[in-house]
Amino acid sequence: MDKTKTGQTWVMHGDVLAEDMPTWRKRRIVAHGPEMMMVENDFAAGDTAPEHEHFHSQITYVIRGALEFTVDGDTRILREGDSVYIKPHAVHSAVAREDSLLIDMFAPMREDFLK
Repeated sequence: MDKTKTGQTWVMHGDVLAEDMPTWRKRRIVAHGPEMMMVENDFAAGDTAPEHEHFHSQITYVIRGALEFTVDGDTRILREGDSVYIKPHAVHSAVAREDSLLIDMFAPMREDFLK
């Protein structure tokens, strides 16, 4: 991350290490500030994001692949170009139906991801 004098933060993909996740392949925390955060998630077919909830608003955008999302009991398949808004405290989970890459946006940022 390169923070300039203007307060902008530039994040180059190759400079950010991806971390192994317990139930999916990798997570890469990219650009973030106090109000929001962007996270790249890489899933292999069959990987899961177990059911959970948090106080953050979340938008998920599928770059490639297909994932079955369940949000507050409503289940849909999201494919390349599809997205979902997940309101705060909505119980949600996902199962990758094929190798998939997605972007999660959180507001405010997920401080728990930075520990």
